[in-house]
Order: sequence, then structure tokens, then C-alpha cells
Amino acid sequence: MLRVENLGKRYGAGCSRCERDGAADRRCPYCGSVWGCRGIDLEVFNGEILGIVGESGSGKSSLLRCLYFDEMPTQGSARLYPYQQGTRNIFEASSQDRRAIRNRFMGMVYQNPLMGLRMAFSSSGNVAEKLIAANWFHVGSIQKRATNLLDVMEIPLARIHEAPKTFSGGMQQRVQIARALANHPPLLLLDEITSGLDLSVQARVLDLIRKIQREWQIGMIVVSHDLGVIRLLTDRTVVMRDGHIIEQGLTDQILQDPQHAFTQMLVHSLL
Repeated sequence: MLRVENLGKRYGAGCSRCERDGAADRRCPYCGSVWGCRGIDLEVFNGEILGIVGESGSGKSSLLRCLYFDEMPTQGSARLYPYQQGTRNIFEASSQDRRAIRNRFMGMVYQNPLMGLRMAFSSSGNVAEKLIAANWFHVGSIQKRATNLLDVMEIPLARIHEAPKTFSGGMQQRVQIARALANHPPLLLLDEITSGLDLSVQARVLDLIRKIQREWQIGMIVVSHDLGVIRLLTDRTVVMRDGHIIEQGLTDQILQDPQHAFTQMLVHSLL
């Protein structure tokens, strides 16, 4: 469903030397530019959950922000097969087409709900905003879809007209998931969604994600530094360090027989 090739994101103006020699070191010694991620190749198949794991600063979130057009990559391509049958690099699409891709084919759940929700809107209003952006205009249909999604996300129906700022962190994350799923996108991006939540709340959120994937067959990319989350959710796993992919494979394989020394350290820390 999604194929990413040689994706890179540089922060800074860059220069000819870091363009040529910057693959090994994240910071260019000549101009001071920093590569958030570089040389990223990955694929996501229909209905699959791909995990991306690594320490803080490894480039996981930079990759996800590029895929969702929160930032534009410096290099590389991504082909989303629901968009023009995967014949066009989505990063070369016009700004209007990029908005359409975000609103119709992708959903995003941020680590910080403040980035993914309008806190002054009602919970149902947050879902409705996403539907309107995806060209839903029938008020009754919008209300029904918002109510159904928030019910699935275990938001009490008596509170769907309240603003998320009055909710707990776990409820805010569930409203984010409802908003991201509003237009039934084929691809869902999840960035550290259990970070900062109590263990019992984490378990409920993860159970909901598994239920969504099982019943709706949505492809997902799950970014986390927590191998416990990766073990529970994902089919395949990519390990990142210093902006590069250092290992990838089936999640069971990565966790039971890690090959790279850094992956071995991560797995041993989980044990």
C-alpha cells in the first residue's frame, strides 16, 4: 500500500559537501545542518501493522511527520497506492493534492493530543472537522459517523459534546483515534500514542488499536521507543538509530534473534 524509497529530512540549509558526504554523520561539519533521517526504505502492506522503534532522536518522528506532510522531506519518494494507483511520488503532488491525500487516505495520531485535536471544539466537532475536510457535507451523516466512532472509542455518549480539554489523557488519545479514522483511511500513522499514559490506560488504547486493525483491516505505522508496544501490535519491525534503518524483519524475529548490537541492547533492556 505504501512504498518509501531513499527518504531523507535535513534541518538546515545544507551544502554540497553534506549532500555528498552526509550519509555517515547526522551533522554536517561544514554547514552545521542536521539530518533527521536519511536513506529510509520501507513498505507497508494492506492491513499490516509496521512498527518503527528506536531511542529518542533516532529519526522516527521525523519520518512520520514527512509522511503526513507536516514537514516536507529533503529527498526521496513515497508512493501511496490508493492515490493514482501508486504511479506518482506523493511529495511531488501539488499542495491541494497533498491536502486531499491527508484528508482521504491517511489518519494521524500524535504523541501530544494538543497537536492532533482542537481543544476548544467538542469531541464530535473534532471528528466532524475531519469529515468535512474529506468532503462530507450531509449534517445527519456527519453526526451519525462522529457518534458511532466516539462510541467505538469508548467515549461516553453523554460527553461527546464536551471539549477534549476536559478529558483525561487516555480519553484525549481515543478522541484523536476517532478523528483519524473519521474518513476510513487505508493508512493510519501512530506516533508514541501510549507515552505518558498509565499502564491500565495504555492497555485499553492498545486493545482498541488491535480491534480496529482486526475488524477494519487498516494498514498502520506505529512509532514507539517501547518494545512492549511493538511486540503487542506489530507484524514487522524497523529499528532506527541516528536517522538510519539498522535492522528490519518480522517482529518475532527481531525480538527473539536480533542481529545488530543496538537492537540486542534494546531487546535486553526489555527483558
